[in-house]
Amino acid sequence: MPRRWLGIGAAVVGVAVLLYALLARKSDEELIRDQLERLGRVVRVSGDGENLIFRGARLKKEFETLFVSNVRVDISELTTVKGGREELVGVATRAGTIYRTADVDIHPDSIELIADDTSAKVSGSATITGERGGSTNRDERKVTFGFSKTKEGWLIDSVVVTPRREE
Repeated sequence: MPRRWLGIGAAVVGVAVLLYALLARKSDEELIRDQLERLGRVVRVSGDGENLIFRGARLKKEFETLFVSNVRVDISELTTVKGGREELVGVATRAGTIYRTADVDIHPDSIELIADDTSAKVSGSATITGERGGSTNRDERKVTFGFSKTKEGWLIDSVVVTPRREE
């Protein structure tokens, strides 16, 4: 009799572990939201005098797990940016020379999974709050991200930011 209970107990524990693994796994939408939150943290300018060489090296490493290598970028103020992860690293690195501090908050309004859940389109807004020249500037824009599901996870393959409205 005790062996029988041991077998039943092991089966119950096995089923519980399997259910936990299936139900505790994050959804694709949650993984995409996590990537966008991470992007906001990564590009932050902290104001602690981060050396540009170290900032560039850190961004290069982080961007490898955030963007596909040939990411397409459409930001009207950055007309010279042809795209690609390397060029995006350069732009994000230079933000440390423009802002003393800067925070980027990305607010996804909708996440649409497409192509058999191997790509996604995210629409929302991004807000940059930065200090430069002794004053704080705030800029909020509509933004659309494209995502591709790779063996490394969900990576950003395109970024489109609406032009700044003239006040």
